[in-house]
Amino acid sequence: MLVGKIRVLHAGSRGAYGAPRIHAALRRAGRVVNSKKVERLMRKHRIVGITRRRRGG
Repeated sequence: MLVGKIRVLHAGSRGAYGAPRIHAALRRAGRVVNSKKVERLMRKHRIVGITRRRRGG
């Protein structure tokens, strides 16, 4: 199931990956999936990436 694979990739990134990187990882793995579908599934299941970078002032 696609949501399960998204959860595995997200957990593997320690919660850092958002939809664009998850989509790219799925494509590298040979899975053909639309980026908007990945975004929609992540939003529906409350899977969110985090920003680890600090802002400069």
